[in-house]
Amino acid sequence: MFKSITLEVVGNQRLACAGCEERVEDLLKGLEGVGQVRAQARKQRIEVLFDSAKLDAGAIADRLAQAGYETRLEV
Repeated sequence: MFKSITLEVVGNQRLACAGCEERVEDLLKGLEGVGQVRAQARKQRIEVLFDSAKLDAGAIADRLAQAGYETRLEV
């Protein structure tokens, strides 16, 4: 079942440009179960559509943390 989440970038490392957006999108699309990713530097938001049977939100946040992005799940 596909689920949609939005993560807010809250740490010191920010999404600063289109290159950052592309880097984050490529990073997350490499995870099995991720369908779509949209990173927005202007809003410091990352929207992810993923298969919750294969992946959970924690694994997505962990992958971002490995790349230096501290995030918070928006509810």
